[in-house]
Amino acid sequence: MIELNNKIMIVDDNIIDQMITTRVLKNSYSQSDVLVMDCPIQALSYLENNEDNISSLPSLIILDLDMPEMNGLGFLERFSEFADKLKNAIKIVVLTATDVIEDIELASANPAVAKLISKPLFNNSLAEIL
Repeated sequence: MIELNNKIMIVDDNIIDQMITTRVLKNSYSQSDVLVMDCPIQALSYLENNEDNISSLPSLIILDLDMPEMNGLGFLERFSEFADKLKNAIKIVVLTATDVIEDIELASANPAVAKLISKPLFNNSLAEIL
């Protein structure tokens, strides 16, 4: 079970996936603020700008792997460079439709990744897993 504070971040470039994931999270964690980032670069910038204020950071990041500019694996690589206090405060769930075995294995092996979930996301399936 992943402990959640009142902030959850979704990092996904697909607006429909953003909406579905947000709805599932709001149904299960109605007290949580859901931050939606369109790309990993935007999400990393947010984390870097708030690194000194742990309470403003999400306790959970829902991360897609397949995105333009920087993919989810690139995000995970950059995230691993953050200070330990930040990495320990945030858990990452990879939510992806990829069928590239190497990408799945790389994401699963990353110590920041708490879980890997396949898309499509069905109603409450994320909440049941968390």
